[in-house]
Amino acid sequence: MHLKMLCCKIMEREVSLLAASCRNVVDITMIRQKLHDKPENLNRFLQSEIDAVEAGTHPYSNQTEFDAILLGYALCSHTVVGLHTSRIPLVIPRAHDCVTLLMGDRQAYMTYYMQNAGTFYYWPGAAEQMDFYDEDRYRRSYEFYLNRYRGDERKARKAVDKEKSLFDRYGKITYIDWASLPFPEYEEELRRYAAGRAWAFEKLDGRDALLRDLLDGNWSEDRFLVVRPGQTAVPSYDEDVIRAIPLEEWEKHPEQY
Repeated sequence: MHLKMLCCKIMEREVSLLAASCRNVVDITMIRQKLHDKPENLNRFLQSEIDAVEAGTHPYSNQTEFDAILLGYALCSHTVVGLHTSRIPLVIPRAHDCVTLLMGDRQAYMTYYMQNAGTFYYWPGAAEQMDFYDEDRYRRSYEFYLNRYRGDERKARKAVDKEKSLFDRYGKITYIDWASLPFPEYEEELRRYAAGRAWAFEKLDGRDALLRDLLDGNWSEDRFLVVRPGQTAVPSYDEDVIRAIPLEEWEKHPEQY
């Protein structure tokens, strides 16, 4: 098959590793991780990318015809909700966030998540893309909220204070390690950072099964949602994570989803 993949750059190393041995022809566009900061903007960007792929005008694709469009994203703050195609199937992993994709199993992640509240998750791509030493993040957050609340400084400060309180609830870093992608230097740096904050640290063996099957075209219904032309993805609010509904239904009442 000839597949187009739109993928978060935070998984660039992992996806590139799997694509190198994939029997399908996979044309991959990596999308900057910072777009996650504003999910509504990322959603619009992904739709524009999908539209360009379908129109055969995508500037970073080597061909114009594909059998399917793969998303290297999960539900991710509703980032995939409302995305749709007119003629090419859209394939989305059934997952709440990218940690599931790195662990390789939705149930394994949910079990670990429930037993390890207040945990930051890292892997090689996350260690490279996300600056855990970023002491300037609250200033940028304040500017973001100040713009969102149209200059209301009180609301902006309140939002930043809430963000700080949420950060203070964390007390652990888990490093997801793929045996096929060893980066001991990232593990050690994260271990030191955790120790400096008196946090716990754990190294967890990840699995490439979910991402590998996404690229290989093994789209079992229990792990992947295939969104047909004329449909869109919405949250299912159950163990399936997402489901497909007619696009016109979502367009009439997007607030219901």
